Amino acid sequence: MSPKKTSAHDLPGSPAANLERLGRNIRAARKLRALSMQDLAARTMTTRETIRRLENGHPGVSLGVLAHVLWVLQLDDQLGGMASLESDPVGRAMAVSRLPRRVTTEVSDDLDF
Repeated sequence: MSPKKTSAHDLPGSPAANLERLGRNIRAARKLRALSMQDLAARTMTTRETIRRLENGHPGVSLGVLAHVLWVLQLDDQLGGMASLESDPVGRAMAVSRLPRRVTTEVSDDLDF
């Protein structure tokens, strides 16, 4: 039995739209650098079909391929910052909500001189 293939229809609307926008941005960057799909595929050690799928926002393209393509296009500098704590207001708000409302200090009866 083969594993289920991932398709754009498997994702909710917003993530699918973000992948499509990312793909369009990668396509534009490739064209600005005058690279054909075949050239980019060769530089990233993948196939033209994989580049086509990436540029179409297909969710089944691996993160490794994405990272390699961004590196070749010299656009990988922001990759490590994705999902960072600084850009996670929901996570920060949840952490703040778990903070105690009042801080008490422990009083020690040990008068150790």
